[in-house]
Amino acid sequence: MPQLLERLILEFPDSSKSNLRKWIKAGRIAVDGIKSVEPHLEVNDSMVITLKDKKKFLDFDIEVLYEDRDLIVVNKPEGVLSVATVFQTEETVHGVLKKEFRRVFPVHRLDRETSGVMVMALTEEARVGLKKQFHTHSIHREYRAIVRGKLEGSGTWRCRLKEDANYFVRPHPRGDLAITHYTVLNCRGKTTAIRFILETGKKNQIRAQSLAAGFPILGDQKYGDTSSSRLHLHAYGLDFIHPVTNKKMSFKSPVPFET
Repeated sequence: MPQLLERLILEFPDSSKSNLRKWIKAGRIAVDGIKSVEPHLEVNDSMVITLKDKKKFLDFDIEVLYEDRDLIVVNKPEGVLSVATVFQTEETVHGVLKKEFRRVFPVHRLDRETSGVMVMALTEEARVGLKKQFHTHSIHREYRAIVRGKLEGSGTWRCRLKEDANYFVRPHPRGDLAITHYTVLNCRGKTTAIRFILETGKKNQIRAQSLAAGFPILGDQKYGDTSSSRLHLHAYGLDFIHPVTNKKMSFKSPVPFET
């Protein structure tokens, strides 16, 4: 039975063996839809070999996960703002994308310290459609985090949140309703790895509710943790209906810290 590298030589005769090995190592080769990084994998003639598009990175290591004429999905690194503030106007995801496209419409945001998947619209039609889905909470937003303390099982955090004059978000009876569903993945010593599903999307929602529940997120010095490590909060998954084509879109970003 031929090996994967041998099949690739036949499938891509214009590419050097060195390039083919690089494709395999970079995870661009899939066998029957499953990524393979082993050049000596045995494959038969019925197996379908596909080459994934080369990863595209913009300034500040912003990875493009998907783009078409209507929208773009990126993997935002930790430490990069989503949109401009009164203090920072250029070094943002929005600013980088505006250098690539004529018009870019932010439809949701991630905190500077939070990494992961986010979408922006490139047309007015996509902006309206995506904003509607965010407003009706029909978009699936999944986060991964590590918190201080030992949390067990699963449940829902439901409270009203309000931002004060110092930009700190806390529970307040006259705040906006915030709903977060959580499921514990595992516990290690004094920390817990958690999957969060957002039902609403208020500013600093997960961070503020984690602190209020007594389980601040590891590395979140603003909301109750003393660690100097990065914020252990990552936007892991984003599912929505394409606002123009009506096609179901689903994106995931590998968690950049151990869970």
